[in-house]
Amino acid sequence: MILSILFTLVGVLLISIVLFDVFMTVLHPQAESPFSTRFQTSMWSFLRWASRGLRGRVRHRFLGLAIPIMVAGLIALWIGLLLVAFGVIYAAWIDAPGAFKLPDPLIAPGWWDALYFSGVTITTTGYGDFIPIDPFLRLASILEGISGMAILSFSVAYVLGVYPSLQRQRVLAVLLNEETDGQVSGLPMLRRYLRRGDFGAMASLLSTINLEFLFLVEAHNWVPILHYTHPTDVERSFLRVLLVVQNLVGTLRYGVAGGKGLEWSTDPRVLDLEDSLFHALHTLGSSKQLPIAPNMDGHSAQEAGKRFDQLLDSLKTARLPTPDPAPGKNGLPSDLSRSRRAYIRFYAASDIPLLSYLQNSGYSYVEATDDAARPQKLVEELETNSPAQTTSVID
Repeated sequence: MILSILFTLVGVLLISIVLFDVFMTVLHPQAESPFSTRFQTSMWSFLRWASRGLRGRVRHRFLGLAIPIMVAGLIALWIGLLLVAFGVIYAAWIDAPGAFKLPDPLIAPGWWDALYFSGVTITTTGYGDFIPIDPFLRLASILEGISGMAILSFSVAYVLGVYPSLQRQRVLAVLLNEETDGQVSGLPMLRRYLRRGDFGAMASLLSTINLEFLFLVEAHNWVPILHYTHPTDVERSFLRVLLVVQNLVGTLRYGVAGGKGLEWSTDPRVLDLEDSLFHALHTLGSSKQLPIAPNMDGHSAQEAGKRFDQLLDSLKTARLPTPDPAPGKNGLPSDLSRSRRAYIRFYAASDIPLLSYLQNSGYSYVEATDDAARPQKLVEELETNSPAQTTSVID
């Protein structure tokens, strides 16, 4: 009797853990279950370890399996643990007199019979060969059937929370890749809009980017498994979105902060995008999924200063306004000096969490910052590789 009660308590504990994990993972916003988090981080570490011998696109395709494996594995884990947990409860009482109506009373039931009954109950199959008679076991079988249907419903909700967010992420990444000519730089976008003085159109685009960017940040907060999204093409990744937004903010806020550009750099929509970037980095860095790595070093102030000088040269070449190098009134620093210091502070604040996220992403720094092919180039390659198909379409 004592052993049966002990097994029952173990089964109840397992059921409580599963229901708690489902509640925290699917239903609770801005919360991360310690159990599913441990499962996902362990799976990601294993996949990265297993991909060490792979190179290039093959490696990224392999790491791209992370999301489907984690989603399917977590759902299977929930169902499997519930099945075992209820099976432990049934096994504790299955041979007790008056507990079950058995298919063959002359054969003593065992653990496999208890797991079998748990399986047909959680799936609501109900063959009727094992029938609980004891009121407690009848109640347990009813609760298991309800739990099985609930897990299925929550699993569907979980999938619907993951995959639409992945699609919106790819859309934003493709949009930024097109606007920046496949570069991790905001300069092509500025040339396209600001050389004509059309800041209104660019501001409207910034508002759209900011809205979609914030949606993805909150999606990572709601569904932390999105941290492990790993597209084969890095330009479609959330990491690339972060890098482009960082460079776009740095260029707009501190690069063109002079003359007519001062009004652009202080526009509320530019300031909002900067705030959204820091909100994103804080959200990602505070997650248990891919936390900020200890002792992570960002780019030095000297490197940031060189990057700022290169940015100014590029802006001047593009005939875009830059900060005034003339000293300010009453011995105050020049606009150029203030912008330079602000640019260095911006990168000092944003580099460490961003580079930490990159370190955990499975991409190298070179891969993440390398230029990507524009859609026109991809079509040209398709035509070159398939001349016969192209001709038949034209004909």
